[in-house]
Amino acid sequence: MTYKIGVIEGDGVGPEVVGIGVQTLEAIAAQSDLDFEFVSAPVGGTCFLESGKVLPESSLEILKGCDAVLKGPMGRPDIEAGVVERDGILALRQIFEQYVNIRPVKLFKGLEAASPLKDRLLENGVDFVIIRENSEGLYARMGGMTATTATDINLFTQKGVSRILEFAFDVAKKRRGNLISVDKANVLSASLYWRRLFDAMAKEHPEIKCSSQLVDSFCILVLQDPSPSRWDVVVTDNMFGDIISDEAAAIVGSLGMSPSANFAPGGVSMFEPVHGSAPDIAGQGIVNPLATILATAMMLRYAFGREDLAQKVESAVQSALDAGYRTKDIAAGEKSCTTAEMGAAALGVLR
Repeated sequence: MTYKIGVIEGDGVGPEVVGIGVQTLEAIAAQSDLDFEFVSAPVGGTCFLESGKVLPESSLEILKGCDAVLKGPMGRPDIEAGVVERDGILALRQIFEQYVNIRPVKLFKGLEAASPLKDRLLENGVDFVIIRENSEGLYARMGGMTATTATDINLFTQKGVSRILEFAFDVAKKRRGNLISVDKANVLSASLYWRRLFDAMAKEHPEIKCSSQLVDSFCILVLQDPSPSRWDVVVTDNMFGDIISDEAAAIVGSLGMSPSANFAPGGVSMFEPVHGSAPDIAGQGIVNPLATILATAMMLRYAFGREDLAQKVESAVQSALDAGYRTKDIAAGEKSCTTAEMGAAALGVLR
């Protein structure tokens, strides 16, 4: 089976990590019944400076013809904040109806020293997943700004909330059966609406242990006890999901260990590392490529239904860590390796 993969290199360190992501899929193809055709689709800050558009129509047409997209981080310091995010990242999510954002939060064995938490809090490991509504809320791009006022509309619809909750319940069924909804229902009308829909749906799923947690409380509790017995599946809205998923990434050592899926059930989904374009270290060969490698595992799992191949990729990452390879962000002050060395260590297991 041949799949067409759209490749968005992005900005800054993007080309460095995306290149290793492509190599990962090539290594998987060499040992499986899958094959991949890669097509480049320029999107992002550099594209904006060269063409005047963050997301050119030509790139959009290429992506529409793909089975999945591997995307690098976007953004440049010489472009006004928000331009690339609104016209590139958010636009892609909305155009392709990627209403589900999946953020696994897993502490790989051997990275305990890279976590800011005390060892005793990590004894049982960290393994939960954040399901974030990816198309509505404060990121629905509704609002505006004048010289004296700025507004953003926190849009929640029954369709939007219900479908993300249904997805989260389905994930909880396949994991440990514990689903926690994170909101701010004590203050925000939109969050109260969310909680009412969640409570109603919970009654339809008695097999799932359900509870709600205020977002500020969650941010404290997940630091005090991040263990699998406490957290399994967390579902939340767009804004809160953006924030708490980055907090969770710090718990497991680094944004460089955190992949993400912008998932469109039945459509074109996009897989990427969580970290930013990091222009300050671009070209130095020190960025961690593991988040991008893990993003390819998510592509294999969610876009192509190949759990077996996804686990191979994840095992290769663990093998590289077991062999002592650490990029600077996860080295905890010890000797670090280069981007290429880390990539080769993981890919060497797959080849």
